[in-house]
Amino acid sequence: MRESRYPVGSASPMSYAWFVEEYRRDSDLIGVTFVRGLSPEGALRRIGATPGDISREVGIAAYAGDGGAVLIDYHCWPLPESLSQGTEMARVVTGDTIDEHFVYSADGVVITSFEPYFPGDREGSEPDRLLSHMQDLGMRLDGEADPRTRLALAIALAGRSTGVTLTPAHYAAEPTVGSID
Repeated sequence: MRESRYPVGSASPMSYAWFVEEYRRDSDLIGVTFVRGLSPEGALRRIGATPGDISREVGIAAYAGDGGAVLIDYHCWPLPESLSQGTEMARVVTGDTIDEHFVYSADGVVITSFEPYFPGDREGSEPDRLLSHMQDLGMRLDGEADPRTRLALAIALAGRSTGVTLTPAHYAAEPTVGSID
């Protein structure tokens, strides 16, 4: 099993419990994407968004985190794998009315993907690459995940696998916004 070529974070489910509560107040759908080594503006440009332009269909807020950018959207629009070209990204999509998923990509290739309810059922070019992080986080790999913690675990895994951290202070800062179709 090949580990990430970048230093990884030490996020835990408790590291993102605040974020889960925050998003649930705002929407029943959310996409959150951690991108290693890119600025918010750079990440928006990679997905075809012009920073500051919110005239198109899907709005995205990009925050500067430690180690990279975190993109948040409430439409759960698929983002291109090219966002991970030359770096790594992890995306968590969740909501009451859609299928949830976690996707970790590097260099434009999906390495590991799974549904947060069933983290033991992974796909991708190297489905076990994040296994040590998943085990360390306490993800249930032999059945259905605990519905109360699955989202915080998936977001913590996104942070760990990319080495990007989003804190309440980062989230409180004014994001760079953009939109895509």
